[in-house]
Amino acid sequence: MAQLEPLAADLSEAKRALAEALRTLYKALNLSMGRYAIRCRTDKGTLSRYLSGARVPPWSFIMLLLEHVSEVKGQPANEDAVALLRDLYIRAAGTGSARRSQDLQFLLEEADQQAREAASLEKVLRNAVHDLQQQVNHLNVEINTLRAARAAERQAVGAEVERFSRDTEDLKSERDSLAQEVEILRGQLREAIKARELAEEKCDQLERQLEQAESREAKEEQNNTEKERQAAKEDESSAESSYGDVQTKIALLEMQLLNLREATRPPEPPPAYLLDVEKDDDTGSRAARQGYSPGETLRRVDAAHKDKPTNVRKVLSRAVELQTPAEIIVTRALLRGMPAAVRDLFEALVLLPAPAPNDDDGANSPQVNETETTAAEL
Repeated sequence: MAQLEPLAADLSEAKRALAEALRTLYKALNLSMGRYAIRCRTDKGTLSRYLSGARVPPWSFIMLLLEHVSEVKGQPANEDAVALLRDLYIRAAGTGSARRSQDLQFLLEEADQQAREAASLEKVLRNAVHDLQQQVNHLNVEINTLRAARAAERQAVGAEVERFSRDTEDLKSERDSLAQEVEILRGQLREAIKARELAEEKCDQLERQLEQAESREAKEEQNNTEKERQAAKEDESSAESSYGDVQTKIALLEMQLLNLREATRPPEPPPAYLLDVEKDDDTGSRAARQGYSPGETLRRVDAAHKDKPTNVRKVLSRAVELQTPAEIIVTRALLRGMPAAVRDLFEALVLLPAPAPNDDDGANSPQVNETETTAAEL
């Protein structure tokens, strides 16, 4: 951008103020004087005199400069700034014929601008009126066409309306039926949601019970293992079989005492999670093959206790003879729901010396005489 000439020293205060305002606006454009002279359709010398204060520019030049600055800044000119420039322009134009000429020129420019805007508005309005008139004429033609068609189709439309009315009634009836079904399904859905929530709550409760039961079983298994080790040591130190007979007699006496104490108390059912035991981990064991797995032993003992108590000892003896130590632990846990006399008899039989194994799966094992065990012993 070319350097602006300094303001003349003999300028009046009003012209100096106007020139400084114009120079401020011009600097905001960041254009050379020659380039801006071409943009505002004037020569470079005239533009220089406007900006140096040597000549008061016409108001149209000032308005054009404001428009260019507004384009650069991207916002319209402030009304206060326009009013200030107008005041500076009026004071700089002075009085007399020059002032009168400037005022008339300013009024002429405003009137010319208004005339051009009015002409442009008139043209736009004429075109709009013409377009609207064309649309009105087109609509009139369509209206006449529709009126002619309506008279011809009125009878057909009446029958169609009646048919539509019947279809509407049918659809309303079907809608009401479907609405009732929706309400029924919503009720079922609410019940299903409630049932699901209850089932989930029950599952959580059963999971907690299962964890507690597993913890108890682990502790009991550890205790039973310790007891079995102790029993094994006692069995090894036992040299005579008569020792086992003595222990059996003692166990039978204790069992009779406990049986008398619990005669009036109903037997407790075994835990629900143990009643579901149908198979042992080792399904091919000797006890499982002969029908004396822990679960089957529980069923045989329960049946014998109800029908013929004298057979309880026989069942338990056969189970202890055939079962492995792990199966005996499971059987002990399953018998917790039986009377104390049955449990004590089982513990006494477990402590007896184990018979010599044979390959016939108990074919040569001693048979227990059912008449030796009386109902009083159980």
